Amino acid sequence: MPDEIASWLPLEWLPLGLLVCVGTVPAAIAQARGRRLVIWLVYGVAAALFAWPLVLVPTVHALFTRPRLRFISKEDRERRRRADALALIREPSLQTYGSRVKELRRTSPAGVDRRRYVYASVQPGDALELVREAAPARNAHATAYYHRGVHLGYVPKGQSWVAEALDDGLRLAVIVEQVRMSWFCRRARSVQTRLVMLRDRR
Repeated sequence: MPDEIASWLPLEWLPLGLLVCVGTVPAAIAQARGRRLVIWLVYGVAAALFAWPLVLVPTVHALFTRPRLRFISKEDRERRRRADALALIREPSLQTYGSRVKELRRTSPAGVDRRRYVYASVQPGDALELVREAAPARNAHATAYYHRGVHLGYVPKGQSWVAEALDDGLRLAVIVEQVRMSWFCRRARSVQTRLVMLRDRR
């Protein structure tokens, strides 16, 4: 029996440097999964020095450890959110309606140059807000597009069903599908959108 135990001792089989290298395997796996390197390094090397076949224990442990979410920058989160929104409106099972922002070339009621604002602040995948306006004499179905509080323009008159849907309590999501930019100046030429019916409040 003592001879069997002695056969498991590290120096009986492997040189010390090689044992340390073997012990770093669990640490490398754990670090790739977002875990702290030092803890797993000590764990693996200790197992290897005690009896080198035991390094299999921390290795398997590291493999089955759930990956820890790494820090995601604000830019990466925005990029991922836009990509998810664009993927959503391309789903064949989802019924969407194409539209565009009308009167983009005009200045907003607050004096914002809409085309310059879109150039600097709006990208495909961004969400817009639909706001029903008090019915002016020229268009009883006036519905405005907003982005972060900025009035971008209106839903085209030919899509009066949008105003009617909002008046009936339906909720519509708006995703920017495409932004065409001017070739000669830092301004947008047009904004294409996709309307998605979310739910009925009635």
